[in-house]
Amino acid sequence: MHRIFSGAPLRRILPTAALAASIPLTLAAQTATADPVKELVETLPGDVTALTRIPGAEGSPLSFVVVRQTNGDRLFIVSRDAAETTAEVTGARALAARITGLRSELDSYGLAAFVDLRTPEGEETTYELFLEGETPSSHTFRPASN
Repeated sequence: MHRIFSGAPLRRILPTAALAASIPLTLAAQTATADPVKELVETLPGDVTALTRIPGAEGSPLSFVVVRQTNGDRLFIVSRDAAETTAEVTGARALAARITGLRSELDSYGLAAFVDLRTPEGEETTYELFLEGETPSSHTFRPASN
């Protein structure tokens, strides 16, 4: 009669197996207790003075995030559905302006947003932001045509 495991080797293997089995449970507990908001706040650059998330038009998976910095505002498009989830509207950043308002609507081509700005010189202006489909990087940002 052959024994595959005797008592002594089995006693040595069980603690190792128990430790290996507990690693995924420990990692899951750490993930569950992670606080993404706290992590975001801890990593914000010092020149960020405010963050605002603005929902997109009703029925759209898109929303906008305005990051207020000491030298101007940055505008991001966020999608909860697309593989590419976030894109910056670099044209808005290049203006070094303050975003004073943003409203959006769905039309037959996609999402249209109207972005009210105040330039460093104090001029009030409006830009149009067009998104065809739901991919944040597929956007056009230009002065309003009205």
